[in-house]
Amino acid sequence: MEFPMTYSKEDLKTKWEENVKKIKELLDEGKDVAFITIGDPMIYSTYIYILKGIEDYEVETIPGITSYSAAASRLNIPIAEGNETFAVISSGDVTEISKALDMFDNVVLMKISRRYEEIVNLLKEKSFKGYLVIKCGHKEEKISYDLDRYIGKKIDYLDRKSVV
Repeated sequence: MEFPMTYSKEDLKTKWEENVKKIKELLDEGKDVAFITIGDPMIYSTYIYILKGIEDYEVETIPGITSYSAAASRLNIPIAEGNETFAVISSGDVTEISKALDMFDNVVLMKISRRYEEIVNLLKEKSFKGYLVIKCGHKEEKISYDLDRYIGKKIDYLDRKSVV
């Protein structure tokens, strides 16, 4: 099955519906179907949209390791300890990120590529230390303790599974 890497909600919806139809056909034939995903299937995963389309079927969801948990382990830096608070945010709106930085001790920012420079500047303004992990656990993994290093550089779509 094809799952396009695009921002086009219309293209995504069309492809998800096609894939749900194929999955339902296989299930109706009595076949078992597995959906393998990177990370946890219930956090920012295409699996969620497929699951909604097959809600009339019995489904077992097995948890995975989130990209931000894996990244924290690679960095050997805790996401939170003791009474610290933390939030995980999909980085669409810099205003919302700013609010989260004011409210929480630690903030994990996902899907950062489109607003990377704005986010780095905001982190500096708020005196937050940041780390960048791209393609955590993959052969192409990149870790940076210097966020300025990636300003002005293109972070590919697949690299959007990144954590600051």
